[in-house]
Amino acid sequence: MFKNLFSKLMSTYIAITLVTLLVLGMAMSYLLGDYYYSAKEAELLNKGREVAQIIAENNEQNLPADEVVDTLNRLLDSRVVMIDRDYLTLIARNKFVNIPRMYWLEPSDAKMLLQGDSVSRRGHTSRVEQLVIFAAVPVQINSEVAGALFLSAPLADVTDAVEAVRSLIFYAAIPALLLAALLGLYSSRSIARPLRRLSEATVQIAAGDYRQQIEIKSNDEIGHLAQNFNRMAMSLQETVGALDLEKGKIENILANMAEGVVAVDSSNRLILLNKRATRTLGLGKSADLTTQNYGEPVPDSQLKELLAVALASGETCSKEYTPDDGQTYLLAHVSPLAEQAGNGFGAVGVLQDITELKKLDQLRRDFVANVSHELRTPLTSVQGYVEAMLDCAIPSEDCNKYLTIIHRETLRLNKLIYDLLDLSLIESRKEKWDLNEIDVSELMDQVLVKLRPLIEKQQITVDRHFPDQLPLMLGNEDRIEQVLVNLLDNAVKFSRPGGKVVVRAQVQDDNITVSIADQGPGIPPEDLEHIWERFHRVEKSRSRALGGTGLGLAIVRQIAEAHGGAVSVQSEVGKGSTFSFTIGALPTET
Repeated sequence: MFKNLFSKLMSTYIAITLVTLLVLGMAMSYLLGDYYYSAKEAELLNKGREVAQIIAENNEQNLPADEVVDTLNRLLDSRVVMIDRDYLTLIARNKFVNIPRMYWLEPSDAKMLLQGDSVSRRGHTSRVEQLVIFAAVPVQINSEVAGALFLSAPLADVTDAVEAVRSLIFYAAIPALLLAALLGLYSSRSIARPLRRLSEATVQIAAGDYRQQIEIKSNDEIGHLAQNFNRMAMSLQETVGALDLEKGKIENILANMAEGVVAVDSSNRLILLNKRATRTLGLGKSADLTTQNYGEPVPDSQLKELLAVALASGETCSKEYTPDDGQTYLLAHVSPLAEQAGNGFGAVGVLQDITELKKLDQLRRDFVANVSHELRTPLTSVQGYVEAMLDCAIPSEDCNKYLTIIHRETLRLNKLIYDLLDLSLIESRKEKWDLNEIDVSELMDQVLVKLRPLIEKQQITVDRHFPDQLPLMLGNEDRIEQVLVNLLDNAVKFSRPGGKVVVRAQVQDDNITVSIADQGPGIPPEDLEHIWERFHRVEKSRSRALGGTGLGLAIVRQIAEAHGGAVSVQSEVGKGSTFSFTIGALPTET
């Protein structure tokens, strides 16, 4: 019943009203009763004094006879008894042995009467159990107390009046109590209802709904409380919104970082992973930033050990290593996490996938090695023949033969250097190409004319398959011609004598695809993904014998990609290869 504020307030109001009415009723009852009793006592004493004075004036020698007392009993609304001085003296000396003590008179009262003072008292008669007021007035004759006049009157009428007043107070208290209950109900509800609404709003705010607003209906303390609550809710909404925005920014940054981020607590257990880290550590692509792997140990043993070192030493450390899967190379930077007070609570590691950098570094090393090897072979040959000729170790009739070899090797070196410079220029994207409309069919005819001596030497048949309404291609004519020359030259060189090369062009999705198919030895599957790399040769000895530099296909790919296109190859060992490049076509006018 008393678990809510409304019940407590209502009970308090009723209790206060009951106590107030009870105290007020008792006080009024006591005051009224005392007033009536005092008035009755004063009235009885006054009557006694008047009668005593009359008796003293009319009887100067002795007290009146019993007939006079009987007459007084009939005239006064009281019981009147008279006693003489001797009787009072016996009572005062407490020697009243054989005669019963007169009513309620005590020795002290008798002494007061003998001294000329009046006395009064309330009590019950011995015969009837009712409240009676007693009064005793001395009768003085010739300035001496000759006796005492005793008066007594019942207080039944006074008691009835007091009881009537008490009943009136009781019956008046009932509607007063009901009215107080109604007022308490209204007051309790006016206080408890907005507080209940405030309580409900705080629950909603605790659940994350910061849009709660309390209707203000008063200007008292509760109204001020509601106003302050509304301000607090708005401030919380703005603050939490700003925090959510910042949290979202941080999570978005962490989620989309190119580096993996791993954070652990002081027990070296995960508290944060971003998406890049989950992919790097092989945990899948759907791991959340903080929930899915929270509290789990670090899955990579080497990273776990590095984090443990940072936690123990409190210093930043780095390490380049290969994870447990052995497929990637990682560079980990690990730093301890500390609060403002300096207490450490974990560590954070940033993982960089350097696999591509390793591959690029390996490609750089291979490139340097290949260039050195490609340059060293002809230079060694040229140097040897020149030294032999200078030493006159070669007969004069054979000089032209060796000069021809030197010339061929020099041309090969020149072509190699030219291709290297050309490939470097294309990859740098610094060269500004003029783009124009290209008729691929006409350009192919020009390439066939240039390569006719080689085609006839190899006894190769070239079949052309070009649509009649082939759209124009947007590109640099010299570079597209270079692509066609490199692909067709390779197809002719690697085809067996008397073989056939098929040149085909087709339109697909607003793109022109040109493919050149040969009937050469084909390319093994393990070499297909590397065929576009520099200096990659399937048969190195045969490629050098045919005068290749190993850069032609790399140049083809760079030119096609610089035009926004792509290259592809299909091959089957023993059946030949098909090399293709695709570049966008100009839209046809309708």
